[in-house]
Amino acid sequence: MTTLERIRNGETGILVIGNHPGIVQSILDFDHLAGKPASIVCIIASTRKAQKFFFGPKEILIPCYRSVADVPQKDTSRVKWMLNMQSGRRVYESTVVFFQRFPEALGGHLFAENIPEIHATELVKTHGQKYVIAGPSGVGLLVPGHMKLGAIGGIGAAQLVQGKLTTPGNIAVVSTSGGMTNELITAVAGAGKRVSFSLCIGGDRFPVTSLSDVLLMAQNDANTEGIVYFGELGGVDEYEIVELLKQGKLTKPILCYIAGVIDEAFDEHMQFGHAKALVAHLGESAREKREALASAGAIAPETFPQFLAAMRGLPESPRGDTVSDINVYMQRASSILSTRHIVDLDAVPEFVKNGALVPQEQNGFAAATLKALIGRDVSDVTAAFVENIFELLMDHGGHVSGAVNTMITARAGKDMVSSLAAGLLTIGPRFGGAVNEAARAWYEGAASKVSAKEFVENKTKEGKLLAGIGHRKYRVGIPDPRVAALAEFTKLLSAHPHYDFARAIEGVTTGKNGNLILNVDGVMAAVLLDILAEKEEMDTAALRELVDTEFFNALFIIPRSVGFIAHFMEQKKNDEGLFRLPDELLFERDEDRDAE
Repeated sequence: MTTLERIRNGETGILVIGNHPGIVQSILDFDHLAGKPASIVCIIASTRKAQKFFFGPKEILIPCYRSVADVPQKDTSRVKWMLNMQSGRRVYESTVVFFQRFPEALGGHLFAENIPEIHATELVKTHGQKYVIAGPSGVGLLVPGHMKLGAIGGIGAAQLVQGKLTTPGNIAVVSTSGGMTNELITAVAGAGKRVSFSLCIGGDRFPVTSLSDVLLMAQNDANTEGIVYFGELGGVDEYEIVELLKQGKLTKPILCYIAGVIDEAFDEHMQFGHAKALVAHLGESAREKREALASAGAIAPETFPQFLAAMRGLPESPRGDTVSDINVYMQRASSILSTRHIVDLDAVPEFVKNGALVPQEQNGFAAATLKALIGRDVSDVTAAFVENIFELLMDHGGHVSGAVNTMITARAGKDMVSSLAAGLLTIGPRFGGAVNEAARAWYEGAASKVSAKEFVENKTKEGKLLAGIGHRKYRVGIPDPRVAALAEFTKLLSAHPHYDFARAIEGVTTGKNGNLILNVDGVMAAVLLDILAEKEEMDTAALRELVDTEFFNALFIIPRSVGFIAHFMEQKKNDEGLFRLPDELLFERDEDRDAE
């Protein structure tokens, strides 16, 4: 099976050495457009454990490792290709190390230019025959619909779509020039053809995979029926084409353009863009090479417009292009923090799932916690209720203030205790403190014997909000399932005055606004007061003491600490570096600008 066949068969996993986010993102965009899984396996970068990219509209994290040796065994079988983005001086060593670690890999791409010639010639000698390696100094290797290795085809989604890169074709595109490789891919699509594969040999003097090897790949590829080649003055690569044509080893039609006739207008030969783009010996001029190609049987137009027109005469390509909405790729915006939900925020407690109390042995942590806080053993009902509270309060997503502070502190390089403390210090009247304040309201209201309407009016006159009331998502007619689930515990009680009072308050507030319903904080506080009064036989003085000592807040702090720690560990695992708000999210006052 040839290398191209193996690529089309799915052997496309890429290990990136160095860092070039734009190119990596373009590869992921190609994969998504082509309807295939992400091909980037990991990145070798010493400063991070993960980097954030998009796969289609969704963000993903690509794992990073300090060295090739650190890549875990579970990923080694996926790695088939190397994308080496390091500087010219470092490419040789990292390339050798890669193929030592992954001897069964298929090849790679060397992005840097001006690699020392002694390094390039050594790579040609030791790796050039065994592997397909594009470069040095190029844009990589492309097999439309299957693999994009490098900046080849462009790095913008619009370029990928314009080049019809998700549709496998029958025209091979080959060049030493990276820029012209991408231009030719677009030109082939504009001529109504589709690309079978494209490889940029590279503009340095000693490419690792030779032009002859690439042309023979095209000759032996059943999907390729024609070849488009762009060359330039300097060097003798084009005479490899001449020899293959003369020897009958290259029989498929090849369309060539050799740039640089303008060199004849100068008194002496000029150095153009690439290292070998200089006429140094007889036969290296653009005109001489063009004439030699035409004599050997290649199609070699004299002007570039003629070259573009001649593309239409190449064999017809299969069509069936995928229609892609590039707005998905153009309108993406990175999240400020990468995080996940630690628990299912829509989950309902185990009590409702099972239709009966969870067995006492499953509530061991809650029972032990309550014994520590209250000073004695508690009933099964109390333990079960608090167990469900712990499950509900463990996490409310990474966007809430306490989790954000925890994650920002972790990203600053601080330890677990410091990061947890940063999150816990956020807890107060506006975050997390509502449970205890709701308990205070229901306790005082039930004890005062005032009507719910009067209670609400008094709070309004005092300019105070009612803790435990209100929700942004749920409203009258769209109840919170978690509130309904916890309210089921009232069926185990002979009386529930605090819960009844809270519901009476809800009746008043929803008459003003449908979102002012009893929320999770409110129902937890109300039901737990009633459970403690009946099942633990606490009188009003004992309940008041629990409220005053912030017992109900403890039932928020304990499980949420677990959630904060989980967010801390996730940030340490991802290690995306110091957090910084994007400039566009900052509000700069006019007087601040004037002061500068």
